[in-house]
Amino acid sequence: MVKDAVQEGLAAARRTQILEAAATVFAEKGFHPATIRDVARAAGVADGTIYNYFENKPALLLGLFESMSTRAQQNIDPASFTGLRQRDFIAAYLAHPLRALGADNFEWFRVIVSEMMVNPELRGRFSAQVLGPMLVGGEAAFERWAGHNGDSAPRLKLRVRLMSSLILGLLLQRVLGDETLEAHWAELPGMLADLLMEGFRPEHGQDQTREQA
Repeated sequence: MVKDAVQEGLAAARRTQILEAAATVFAEKGFHPATIRDVARAAGVADGTIYNYFENKPALLLGLFESMSTRAQQNIDPASFTGLRQRDFIAAYLAHPLRALGADNFEWFRVIVSEMMVNPELRGRFSAQVLGPMLVGGEAAFERWAGHNGDSAPRLKLRVRLMSSLILGLLLQRVLGDETLEAHWAELPGMLADLLMEGFRPEHGQDQTREQA
């Protein structure tokens, strides 16, 4: 048992080593020009070692995305959402995927999105291994919150998909180079939650101006 645990730890460390090397290589050379051999050299391993962990370059890309998402979800207890007010629950739910793709991780999402547009295999993998679990997790979180707060949560699956579409839309708009979104990325979960709960309401100063007019 101890030996198995050690081997699993070594395998996990090697997988992380390969992913970090892939991230560096894809950043320097671009996804298409880069080769498995380039990644192997950067990781300090034989070419064949890469294939023990990832079957091809698209699998490396998906591995990078999964790694980002996993890091963002660490130390998060879904049960802690249940006691939140509705506005705070929505903000917390939106914050995790947006945080996962902020700052250092966003360039990798840009590469993944570009490749998904032309690669049906990667689209299928992303849907099955990233988007699908995200939707299932969202449904579970919303259902738990609704049960705790006496909300029947009608059309739960549709609600979760509307929320995920907001997240993906923001990510795609940032891929297109929206500097305003980038500058205010950390504020977006709270702003979106306010928008969903209250709509477009004038700010306090605008209310006063209108009353004076």
